[in-house]
Amino acid sequence: MIRVLIVDDSAVIRTMVKQILLRSSEIEVVGEAGDGQKAVHEAKILKPDVIIMDINMPTMDGLEATKQIMINSPTAILMFTTEDVARVGYQALEYGAVDIIPKPDLSKVTSVFYSFFLSKIISVAGSKSQSAAPVKKYTIPLIASNYEVFCIGASTGGPVAVQKVLKGLSSGFPVPILITQHIDKSFDHHYASWLSETSGIPVKLANDGETPLPGHAYVAPADKHMVVEKSVTDGNPVLRLTMDPPVHFLRPAVDKLFFSAADIYGKKCLAALLTGMGKDGAEGCKMIKTLGGYTIAESEETCVVFGMPKAAIDAGAVSEVVPLHDICTRVSSIIGR
Repeated sequence: MIRVLIVDDSAVIRTMVKQILLRSSEIEVVGEAGDGQKAVHEAKILKPDVIIMDINMPTMDGLEATKQIMINSPTAILMFTTEDVARVGYQALEYGAVDIIPKPDLSKVTSVFYSFFLSKIISVAGSKSQSAAPVKKYTIPLIASNYEVFCIGASTGGPVAVQKVLKGLSSGFPVPILITQHIDKSFDHHYASWLSETSGIPVKLANDGETPLPGHAYVAPADKHMVVEKSVTDGNPVLRLTMDPPVHFLRPAVDKLFFSAADIYGKKCLAALLTGMGKDGAEGCKMIKTLGGYTIAESEETCVVFGMPKAAIDAGAVSEVVPLHDICTRVSSIIGR
């Protein structure tokens, strides 16, 4: 049973969230708190598996509460927030929160949100009990190649994982970085801004038709696939944003980016698949590897959710499995070759 603590200063929101969670036989609501100070106390006493944390609260806000909980009683924390305070939510990720989830309009809670919300809780809770067994390396010899692009795919737990990878790369990184992160529409521009401010790499939401520049990172906007095509004018790679049907029920989808990058760059494509639930990115990794490119999967020991990387590993689509804290170094060494 997954034990959940709900933290929000609105009794209405707490009741609504509790009703959603009770729809799952796998979840038990063990407590509620109306401010951050009580949340810190309850987290220590109740020892929940997951905390759903609001940001703006009296006495102590969610940011400070997250900071204290992660110091005193580390727990998987999901920041429950709205667009106007999303930037603060990303700061909470730096303090150890797992992810950000949108607080729904009470008049528009749909079955899609129910499904998304419950699956997020279950996947995050499952990440706490994953084995810390030694990492298995799936390494193949590197063939000398002048890589021309670095693609990243991520989902649950991805914002911090992507930030850590970018932060470890030099500001003079020699190729463009293309990122597809499963993210809510309200938060995509906040996400790109936060990455740009904290990573040392210039990051922006991609625009349709723009040419990706070396040392710059481009994030797929929410609800649009980002792909790479050859320009009709000069044949150079350009970014395209499409409203093609979702893949794995997702738009943007990592597979769409990876397939297109494999097609355009071939053996000069380097890709990393980071934490996330589901299997998006596995087939894209397989295509990149088949065409001579190089694929890295984040190892189980550092994943918040070992879903997407595991799917790629199981499919034989991964050149190498690397812990998150080593991916930036590995990528730099590969690009350097």
